[in-house]
Amino acid sequence: MRKLLNTVWVALVVALLSSAFVLSAIAQTPAATPLPPVKKFKATDADNHSVLINRPGVITLVLGTNQDSQDAARSAGQAMYPFRGRSDFELIVVVDLRDSIAAWAPSVVLAEMRSSLDKEAIDLKPYFLKNGNTSNPRNSAHVIADFTGTICPQLGWQEHADDLRAILFGADGREIKRWDKLSDMNQLQVDVRAAIEAYDKSLVKAAAANKAGQGSKVTQPPTPPRPLPPATPPAKSN
Repeated sequence: MRKLLNTVWVALVVALLSSAFVLSAIAQTPAATPLPPVKKFKATDADNHSVLINRPGVITLVLGTNQDSQDAARSAGQAMYPFRGRSDFELIVVVDLRDSIAAWAPSVVLAEMRSSLDKEAIDLKPYFLKNGNTSNPRNSAHVIADFTGTICPQLGWQEHADDLRAILFGADGREIKRWDKLSDMNQLQVDVRAAIEAYDKSLVKAAAANKAGQGSKVTQPPTPPRPLPPATPPAKSN
């Protein structure tokens, strides 16, 4: 009997020590560090509309250009044509005009920008229709002129640069990727496509989980993302 009691006592002590060790380990495990709040970038475009640059719910490509990189910016914009008109993508162009002669006549510059956007809207219409969007492409065109350095420094572009720059924001408003010298438009298209596909898959997964959690309750499911068009080489500038 004494031997049996000793055995039980030893087992009890071991169990208590094991529990204490586990609780101690849990207490010492550091909690996951929460992500910092998303910084919002706001600006006014050439149409005098207030624009939230990293708007949540869409994949956003921001092109940072100037007079020296306007040809590259045009090529990058054309590489995005297959995605234009989609509800999950947005393109915003920021034109760095700090220390530029253009800053002397901002109204003339903005008028020229609006005229260019009017013409581009005609070229974009077929892509909008392919993506199931019958609205006027001009309504979703955003070009931001930075005459005084109100937005470029916020985006991390502290100094003027001759090269085309870009930032890709995720649907959560956080930066996915940054280019300080963008030259490969084919790779740009691949990167943007990958970001859109990842976001669309997360939407489908969330919709499926929501449907499974509803049980027998019947509700109208959200419209699934439109399939991406086949990958195509960017159009060449005229």
